[in-house]
Amino acid sequence: MSAGPDVPGRVEITARALTSLARAVAAERLGAPAKRVRVGLGDASGALALDITGPIAAGDDVVGRSARIAEEVKGRVGDLTGRRVGSAHIELTGIVRPRGTRTA
Repeated sequence: MSAGPDVPGRVEITARALTSLARAVAAERLGAPAKRVRVGLGDASGALALDITGPIAAGDDVVGRSARIAEEVKGRVGDLTGRRVGSAHIELTGIVRPRGTRTA
């Protein structure tokens, strides 16, 4: 079964749309509100580079989780945009705790 006739033209995704998409993916993976996550776009030898800044959900092994999250964000953003994502750097700015929990 064929996918249909080729349609002339191309699809472009603006930098603003890429940033919003990457922010949503990163926030979901970090377990943080999107409004607290910032994403910068750059170039990594012709591929997309993501600089992510934001908090991470409380839990064990924050460093190990953040490394896994960086890889997950790279893969998911690449899948959704059809672009090659060469790097994802995460700078953690804090810990997000579930509502209703406080420490004395």
